[in-house]
Amino acid sequence: MTMTVNDMSILLAAVDIAIKRGAYSILEVGAIGDCAARLNEFLKAANEQAQAAQAEQQAGEQPAQPESTDGPDAPAAA
Repeated sequence: MTMTVNDMSILLAAVDIAIKRGAYSILEVGAIGDCAARLNEFLKAANEQAQAAQAEQQAGEQPAQPESTDGPDAPAAA
């Protein structure tokens, strides 16, 4: 089994809910908040990288424009 970026997003959401519901003591919230902030920054960077890779892939998949054969430079029909 592998951990995905989506799995990490779910964990971040679970931590956020737990903190809002008071599941951690005041002494624990600081360390958990710091870790959650680092995880959030990691997820942002991963999302930006995924979007850049997708844009690059889409740019590479653009079909080449076929050369026109009926323009002013086309050979005259015999």
